[in-house]
Amino acid sequence: NFLPGINRRYLGSFVGLFHAVSSVAALVIGNYLFLQCFLLGNDILASSEVDNSSLLPTIFHVTTGASGILLFFFWKSIQSYQHSTTSLKDKGLTAKQMQNTNRARGCVALILCAVYPLMYRYLPNETLQDVVISKAVAVVVVAVCVWMYNVFKYYGKGLFVLYSGTRFGFSLQVLFTGSLYSVRQSYPYIVNFLEKEALLISCCVEFGFLLYYLESRRLVSVQTVKDGCKRYHPILFYVFSGTMLKEKFFRRLPMSVSWATFLECILVCLFLKAMIKGIITTVVDKLRSKKENGDRREVFAKKQRSKSVFDVTSSTGRRSSIFESVDFGELSSSLNNSSSRGFRMGSVKEE
Repeated sequence: NFLPGINRRYLGSFVGLFHAVSSVAALVIGNYLFLQCFLLGNDILASSEVDNSSLLPTIFHVTTGASGILLFFFWKSIQSYQHSTTSLKDKGLTAKQMQNTNRARGCVALILCAVYPLMYRYLPNETLQDVVISKAVAVVVVAVCVWMYNVFKYYGKGLFVLYSGTRFGFSLQVLFTGSLYSVRQSYPYIVNFLEKEALLISCCVEFGFLLYYLESRRLVSVQTVKDGCKRYHPILFYVFSGTMLKEKFFRRLPMSVSWATFLECILVCLFLKAMIKGIITTVVDKLRSKKENGDRREVFAKKQRSKSVFDVTSSTGRRSSIFESVDFGELSSSLNNSSSRGFRMGSVKEE
């Protein structure tokens, strides 16, 4: 018994059920909000922040934070592997390091995504103006981000930029400015930016973990996991970076936050370059192999057309007629022998 009258197994089942519901809800609502805000131009996040016209952003942030918190109950069960074309050994990673990486982005990053948006939405201005509370929260977030950096540095420091760079910079801005309220007054766009980035991070994390869970239950194949993550994650990053550039984030955010977004755009450009290069290489290889196969078929057909029962190849490699290779001396001697044998047989017959 975990608690008096409560079995640990049953508690784990209930927690797992709530975690699954919150994760799926965050994924579905997050994708809907991402579609509305980034592709359809209907910024529900900004409008609901002003007049509370929609509860979807609140539900999204709550389910995202709950998904990360409930995952602590399965801290030791988080996967320590990754389905990739490069093995952990080739990456220089151990299973423990891979597991810590999945813990940081699948559990801690989701909680960080929900902290500041929920505080700005539901805490009164008096609380946001409190310097002690604001700096206490910022110190905790900075400490968590430093831990995440120490975890991500083995896998790739780019993950730190993507999953916690802006939260780290924003927390430093709060420490230097004094309060959450003063930061929002100086940069009104920053809350909307944090919520949009939370959409990106939550959708990527929840989608990846959902596929890995389905693969662990043999409901989808490993190739499905690879193809899904390879297509879904880059598309979201391309759309997010393009929208941020369109909205000119570098003019509306403090330097402590915009540096991370600059690096994200650079990483997206590198990913896009690698993707285009891979597509071009694949197309060129296919065209080359097709041309080589056509040349082989043409050479084979030419050989088939040039073949004849009267064609032979001499020892020097020169093609010649079959009559050039006949030894007429041996042929005349064999004919004489056969005629003499026939004469003898005729004499015996007469006798």
